[in-house]
Amino acid sequence: MFRAGWPLNEAAMKKREIEVGNTYIAKVSGVLAKVRITGESPYGGWRGKNLATGREVRIRSAARLRRPANEQ
Repeated sequence: MFRAGWPLNEAAMKKREIEVGNTYIAKVSGVLAKVRITGESPYGGWRGKNLATGREVRIRSAARLRRPANEQ
């Protein structure tokens, strides 16, 4: 989990920037966590896996994604 050290007003990503299979820092339940995008959701957005908890999450919009996880 990532809480400190990054600007709070960090820009969200755009829909066209998201690729299935990549890992991103995403806001999940109010906390920034690493999420691997596993596919597109039939209801819109993407399906992903929270790498900290192992749970499946649904990312409804690209605004929840902050940056690629490998970017520092």
